Amino acid sequence: MNKEKDMANYAVIFFVVLSLLLLLFPSSRIAHSARIVVSYSLYPSIHYGSDYEYYVRNVPENFLALLRTDHENRALKDKIKELEIYRQSAAAVFEENTRLSSELELSARLPWQGVWARVTNKEPSDWYGSFFIDKGARQGVGQNDMVLGFANGRAGLAGRIFEVYPDFSKALLVTNGVSSVICSPASGGFEALAEGKGTWLLKMNYVPEDSSLAAGAELFTSGGGFLFPGGVYLGRVTKVYPKESFMNFVTADIAPAVNVNNLREVFVVKRNKI
Repeated sequence: MNKEKDMANYAVIFFVVLSLLLLLFPSSRIAHSARIVVSYSLYPSIHYGSDYEYYVRNVPENFLALLRTDHENRALKDKIKELEIYRQSAAAVFEENTRLSSELELSARLPWQGVWARVTNKEPSDWYGSFFIDKGARQGVGQNDMVLGFANGRAGLAGRIFEVYPDFSKALLVTNGVSSVICSPASGGFEALAEGKGTWLLKMNYVPEDSSLAAGAELFTSGGGFLFPGGVYLGRVTKVYPKESFMNFVTADIAPAVNVNNLREVFVVKRNKI
């Protein structure tokens, strides 16, 4: 063990002395080239500046070609990274422009007037409860204005304006635990109450036990509600629960028309324009 340690120490001393000799005394072209190659491997950045020619003087052409090739490869790799970042940025802009164009086209066919707003902040502690938008009283947004989102080529109810400030507002989502919407199936026949649960699903209460409601049925806001006009797409039934013995109605789960996790822009319908 000691013999191996002694050999290792001797080797270190030898290379240290050799390095000092190469640094202090004049060296041949081969030694000079070796020094350049080693320094370039350890600190390539010192060869990128205006003093490049100073460092490679007296280096044989074959060594110089290797250094230049490596230099070019490094530069190309940096360029590829820049282009990849640019490509990702361009793809994101293209996706956003495509989405906005589709949403603008859909909003133009709506029977209501409103203003576009961008979702600016979501609170992690209230993810399915509310979010803030970048429009407020100065842009004509008012309390209880209807908030629409867009998904799968159609508009759907996302919530309503809860708090209004000069240049931003807070929207209360339909998935909020205090939200409720009077709704009915497309075929009509009855009205029920859809309530938020603080999750991605809504709960539908007071469905008549003799109704033919089934999974897959689409639901729309009812004209009997106070906050929202009739006919706004609310969501789709995912599950109907059997009637409990102590209840005279059935309940159901509803997947909202828009996924609040994907909302980036919303259309705020002004109540005085409904």
